[in-house]
Amino acid sequence: MRFSLGFILALSLAGLQFLVIVIVVSTSYVTSERAMLQYARDRLAEAGANASAHSNGFLKPARESAELSKRVFESGIVAKGDFSQLETFLFQVLQNQTQISGIYFGDESGNFTYVMRTDGPGPFRTKIVQTQGDVAGAKFIWRNPDYSIVETAVDANDDFDPRTRPWYESAKRDRATIWTKPYIFFSSRQPGITVAVPVMENGTLAGVIGVDIEISAISKFLSQLALSEHASALILDESGHVIAHPNMAQIMENDGTTPLRLIEIGEISDPVAQAAFARLGAAEVIQIEQETQSEFKYEKNEYVSLLKPLSSTGLPWTIAVYAPETDFTQSIKDNRKRNLWLAAAITFVAALAGLALSELILRPVRVFAVRTALVSQGAVSETDPLPATYRELGKANETLIDQIAQRRKADARIHELNRDLSHFSRVNLMGQMATGLAHELSQPLTAISQNVDAAITTAQQQDNENADLLSILRELDDQAHRGGDILRALRGFVRKDQGEMEPFDVNELVKQAESLLHHEAIEQGVTLRFDVEKLPQVTGNRIQIAQILINLVRNAIEAITSADSATKEVMIRAFEKAGELEIWVEDSGPGVDPDVTLFKQFETSKKDGMGLGLSICRTLAEANGGRLRYDRSSKNGARFCLSLPI
Repeated sequence: MRFSLGFILALSLAGLQFLVIVIVVSTSYVTSERAMLQYARDRLAEAGANASAHSNGFLKPARESAELSKRVFESGIVAKGDFSQLETFLFQVLQNQTQISGIYFGDESGNFTYVMRTDGPGPFRTKIVQTQGDVAGAKFIWRNPDYSIVETAVDANDDFDPRTRPWYESAKRDRATIWTKPYIFFSSRQPGITVAVPVMENGTLAGVIGVDIEISAISKFLSQLALSEHASALILDESGHVIAHPNMAQIMENDGTTPLRLIEIGEISDPVAQAAFARLGAAEVIQIEQETQSEFKYEKNEYVSLLKPLSSTGLPWTIAVYAPETDFTQSIKDNRKRNLWLAAAITFVAALAGLALSELILRPVRVFAVRTALVSQGAVSETDPLPATYRELGKANETLIDQIAQRRKADARIHELNRDLSHFSRVNLMGQMATGLAHELSQPLTAISQNVDAAITTAQQQDNENADLLSILRELDDQAHRGGDILRALRGFVRKDQGEMEPFDVNELVKQAESLLHHEAIEQGVTLRFDVEKLPQVTGNRIQIAQILINLVRNAIEAITSADSATKEVMIRAFEKAGELEIWVEDSGPGVDPDVTLFKQFETSKKDGMGLGLSICRTLAEANGGRLRYDRSSKNGARFCLSLPI
């Protein structure tokens, strides 16, 4: 051996210890990683729930304010035709609800009163449009929080008509509270949404109350969500537009040539968000009915994502959250790396300690081994007392074991030689029998051939020549001649005669083999398939090559039949390759047992086989200048390849 027993023992101890440490660390890592990933999913779900609750809390006051105003107007507490009283009421509602950016009322006559927050000249601005008033157009009033007037103005060209606005038309059509789709407010240039409520009077529509709310505050809330370092959350509407994002600049597009608008998820400049949720934008309407978590990859990094419907608000919005797994598992991976290095260091120290311990343990063993070698060489008598050693080694007698082992090897060799001699004797007897049979059978075959020739001549002389009969007689004549050729080749092979080497047609040889084996294959339920190209002639002993081919095909049929394969098929291929002619015989059987040594005499896997067929076939192939090999690359069954020079 290249290494000492002490080194192997020390290495084994250290390796076992390292393996145990690695298993413990890996198991701990997998468990911790799963726990952290579950924690990540829980955090995403928590973030989705927080965003949903915040959005609901943010939008709910707008709806409540609109419905409260509706009840006040319908009860007659505030006269809808008294613009001063109407402005005062709307001003008070706006002051009480800080989330609202504006509140207004439009009636069926086209009158319109709008109170909104503004940057100046005062913090509040009122817009009043009277269709039958003394002032044409719209009147503007800026006020302080104490309702004092800061400035007034008139725009005679303002022809605003609330009845033509989408919020008015939708509330009028549905006769119920409606939410508009998110859009960019004209005045504040911020994304927002409007809730509109119809005001009824004696069963007919008197007007519509609208409340504007800027949803940019939701984006600010999303930017403050404490998820992880690289996590992000956004909100999509049913059309795939991004209406809230931690970075407001990413959700509005204004290139100076087109109106300011909300971008779609497929246009967002956040590449991770695109990878996670861009598929949603391909649908006409985004419909998320329940909370859904999934995983995805972006630039070889693993991410977790969550989609949650914002159903509590009654709006068809979807909260989308994503986070990289490394935000939660990187610390575990770093800790695992440190633990592996620590395990390697501990293993190295343990290996050194094990080496020293093994040296101490093996010292008596080494002394005993030296004594055993001396006893085997005769330098020391086996009766001499043993040196101090372990009790187990003291009971051993290496010399006796060695002698017994040698005697067993000798007996096994003699038994193998006797078996080979018996085989050779039987083969020699078979050769003599084959020679006698060939001699005895050649005479009947000659008589059959002559009689068939006479029958052919007689049939041809008949007035009504029978083509079928002539075909049968000619085939019988060919088979009789072929039988004689086989017998002559057999006698030549037994006499160690090389036979006649002459050019012959391989295509014709394959066809004859097919004809010979066809009935045998049918009886065994095996299908023979031939894939033979138009091949050039080869020079060799045609009969010997035919014997090789027939033996290989019969072996394949027997292998398929004995294994009872589901697919019973033998494929014979013949083609030209690299200046040689290749004949492949491939079957659908179980293949060759790995324990069987192919092409070795008396080595066989058949129950009644002699182990000579493949050996003889290889000898015949080499006698004709070719090669016979077994192709182990075949995935199904066995494939034997015969190569012949062209």
